Amino acid sequence: MSGRNSNQIGQKASFEDASVMRNLTPAAVAHWPVAIRQLRDADVLDAVDARSLASYCEAFARWCAAGEEVAKMLIEFGVASGRRVQQQTGPSQGANSRGVVGIRTMTEPIRREPKAIMRLGEVKGETGLSRSTIYSRMKAGTFPAAVRLGARSVGWRVADIEAFLASPSGYKTTTGGT
Repeated sequence: MSGRNSNQIGQKASFEDASVMRNLTPAAVAHWPVAIRQLRDADVLDAVDARSLASYCEAFARWCAAGEEVAKMLIEFGVASGRRVQQQTGPSQGANSRGVVGIRTMTEPIRREPKAIMRLGEVKGETGLSRSTIYSRMKAGTFPAAVRLGARSVGWRVADIEAFLASPSGYKTTTGGT
């Protein structure tokens, strides 16, 4: 979208009151183009004044900041898991080609004890390898050996998988197989 078009879009909300824009926090200013686009897409842009849009952008910025603080606290307390986290992206954090701020989803790492056992699904997720590749590499001695958990179940030690992930192409076991 050209600069001329982006200036025309949301003209009432963008240029109605210059003092509104000057009083916004940087996080609210970063969300402003996204809010303009959302209102335009909903075909209600002409019904929204700059002060209302500013209030919305400030509230959204506070909501994002609060979410980030809660995530940091949970990580500090060791509650982090493999849950998905959304981050607001800014112009320097991966905004799209038009410089529009958006939401980026990422997965936080799971913290495990080195002696803990991972089941096949977790191992596949951590390594990116398929079941057949894992078992063929185990047989060749280039993947950690599974630990028998029962008559029909196996798992892998977290420490062994972490050692493999540190050097996947150079990993060698002392003995192959289960």
